[in-house]
Parts: sequence; structure tokens; C-alpha cells
Amino acid sequence: MNVHKSIKFRLTLWYLAAIVLLLVVFGTVAYYLLSKNLYRNLDESLRARVQELQGSIKISGTEVLFDQKVNELVLIYNADGALVQRLGPNVNFSNIAETVQQALFGISSFVSAETAEGPYVRLYAAPFNLDSRTRVAIVVGRLPNDILSMLAIFRMVILNSSVLVVLLAGVGGWFLAGRTLKPVERIADIARGIGESDLSRRIDVETDDELGRLAKTLNGMIGRLEEAFTKQRQFVADASHELRTPLAVLQAESSLALEKPRNQDEYRRSLELVSQEVAYMSEIVGKLLVLARSDAGSELLNARDVNIADLLSELSQDIDALAQEKGLKLSLGPMDALTVRGDRVKLRQLFLNILDNALRYTPSGGTITASLVRKDDQAVASIGDTGIGISEEHLPFIFDRFYRVDKVRTDGEGGTGLGLSIATSIAKMHGGTIEVESRVGGGTTFRILLPLSSPPPAPSPSNP
Repeated sequence: MNVHKSIKFRLTLWYLAAIVLLLVVFGTVAYYLLSKNLYRNLDESLRARVQELQGSIKISGTEVLFDQKVNELVLIYNADGALVQRLGPNVNFSNIAETVQQALFGISSFVSAETAEGPYVRLYAAPFNLDSRTRVAIVVGRLPNDILSMLAIFRMVILNSSVLVVLLAGVGGWFLAGRTLKPVERIADIARGIGESDLSRRIDVETDDELGRLAKTLNGMIGRLEEAFTKQRQFVADASHELRTPLAVLQAESSLALEKPRNQDEYRRSLELVSQEVAYMSEIVGKLLVLARSDAGSELLNARDVNIADLLSELSQDIDALAQEKGLKLSLGPMDALTVRGDRVKLRQLFLNILDNALRYTPSGGTITASLVRKDDQAVASIGDTGIGISEEHLPFIFDRFYRVDKVRTDGEGGTGLGLSIATSIAKMHGGTIEVESRVGGGTTFRILLPLSSPPPAPSPSNP
């Protein structure tokens, strides 16, 4: 992988950019504050020096003398603004006539004047009254060489320190980014090793941060994939098992019929058997197609308001003859007039599959009951029987495709093993669920819960 495109490199780069920005801001502010403080101290020292010189002035004729030694630049201007006396170093600087005039008018001020040598000189001009009628201007100046040297040293210290900090931050950031992203690399390594043939592995990153939540999410996804692949393999195996028997019968019967000439009745029996097996396989394929459409979300619903009580009454009339033929009693309980929003054809198939299941596994002399009541905002249709029942260990799996208990297989009473799967799929299409209670030898009760259709909004009163 290209290092420049890695998250580790980008995190380190962003970290360094933030550090550099902070260093620039800190250095600029610190330099500004230091510079301002140094120049303020220079101005205060110039003001204090002028006050000292004013207190030590002596007049000797036309010359101004001071009682103390003068090392800095001192200029004396007369009332006309002309320079009459100069003490200290010989520094040539630009014209400061305006500042001198302000001092002669009694206004003290600071000014920075450019020099021929390069650096400017800082000057402070203040008035001084020789007597009640004569005023002169005293100007004291200093070159800020010490300040400039100190600021240059400060710049070098800040620059060198910043370079060192950036280097250390880069190394530390690279190391910390590597440690932070190490679980990501482990997640990637484990994920690369997980294939379709082995989905049992899990990502063993257990932390309480975002990476830990990511690992848990991925483990959940892998678990769902493992479950889906397991169901798919089981489904393929079950479908192959269900189709293998009728195909074997077809092959055996056709081979037997072609083995030697037979009379018309024997050919008819062979063709009837072939027709039965073809019908059985066609039923399985049709139901698999329904489930496949449901899984893909491509099954369209012709939604409209469906009266469930009318639908159950209609179905009870349709299967009453079958129930009587098996010696069963079909009894209808309370039937509330409840309406749900859904596809009438598919809802009919849902209830028919449940009733067919009851007919199939209830022995002669038993009873099948159906009722419909309202519970909160749901219609609850209950279909019960007094049949053989289902053991507790099989209840969680009866809605799985091709799942049938062993007793049903051996008794030869089972259907395709897809009826309950289709029923629960249709219930989910309509936002409902199916619950089941059963006891071996005590019968089974299915409860289909479907959301009631919303009542139409009440008409708003019209204005007279």
C-alpha cells in the first residue's frame, strides 16, 4: 500500500499541521508581546531619563550644562526650533522638526527617526522652561540595538525550538497513529482470512471505543452471513432431498414402463404415478418461487381493505367438506368485524396454509377451531386443533423451509414443508407476525397478528 495514501500518514500530517499552526500562532503572539514590552520599557526609560536631566540642568551663559554624565544622545532646541546643543554619540537621523515644535508648545511625544547607518533611533522630546519667558525642547534618544539583538535571539530560539518540536511531534504522531490503527490492521487481516467456506471466525478486538464497536458490528454481520449461508446450504440440501425422491420415482416408473410391452391399464397406472410426482414437484417449485420473490422484495401486493371475518368464514365453508371427509369438526368462535389493509389473495393463502396444516395433522374425531378478535390495534386470528401437537424442541424451527418433524416424515402425512414458511412470509409482508403454542398430544394453536387498517379521517365541519 502507498504510504502517502494511508490513514496513518494522513493522521500524522494533520497532527503536524495542527502543531505547526499552534507554534506559528504562539510564536507570533509571543514575539509581538515581547517586542511591545521591550519598546514600552525603552520609552519609559527615555521619559525617566529626561526627567533626571531636567532636574540637573544648569545654565552657563547660553550653554545648558548637566550635573551628571550624559552617555545617550541629548539635543537642546531653542524657542525658535534651532538646535543649540548636542551631547552624546554622533548619530545622523531624519528631520524631527514637527516633534520639536510640539515640545516647544508644551506637548511631550515619542518619535522613531531613521538613521543613515540603518537602524532607527527612538527619541523623546519634552519641554523645559529656563525661566518664565524662555522655553527650550530637550530631546533624548537611544538606539534600540539591545532590543533588536534580544528579538533576534528570541526568533532563533523560537525557530529552532519549533523545528525540534515538529520533528518530535512527527515521530510521536507516527508512533501514536500506528498504535491507534493497529486494531484496524488486525481487523483487516482477520477479515481477509474469512471466506465462504469458514465463517466461524470472529474479530477478537475488544475495546470500548469506536474500533471496538466496529469489530462488534462486523462480527454481527459475519454471524448473519454465516447463518444465511448455513440456511442456504440447508435449503439446497432439503430441496435436493425433496426433489430427488419424485425424480427417482419418475425414472424408475418410466424405465419400468419402457422395459417391455404392457397392457393399457398398466400404462395408465404408470402415467398416473408420473402425473402425481410431476404435480408434487410443480407444487414445490411454485412455492419456492413465491418464497424467492418474497426474499427479494419483488412480490407485489394488491393492497386494499380486507374483512378478515368474511375471509375466514369463506375459507371455513371451502374446507368444511374436507374436514367432514376426515371425520373432523370445524367450529367458528367469535368473529369480530375487523378490517386490515392487504392483498386478499395472499391473506387467503396464509389462512389456508394454517388450516391445511390443522387438517393434515389432526386425527379423525378431532376438532378445528377458528376465531377473530381485536387486541389493541391488531386483528388476532386464532386457528387451533386437537391434533398430534408439536414437541417443544421443534417449535422454534417449524417456520423454516422444508422443516418437518421425523414423525411426520415417517407417517407420510407431511406436505412440502413450505406451507408455514409461506404463511409467515405473507404475514411479514403485511406487517404482522405468527405465534404458535403446542403440546404433544394436546393440539396446536396458531395466532396470526395483523395490523388493523387505519380508519378514514373524520370529515372536518364545513363552514355555514
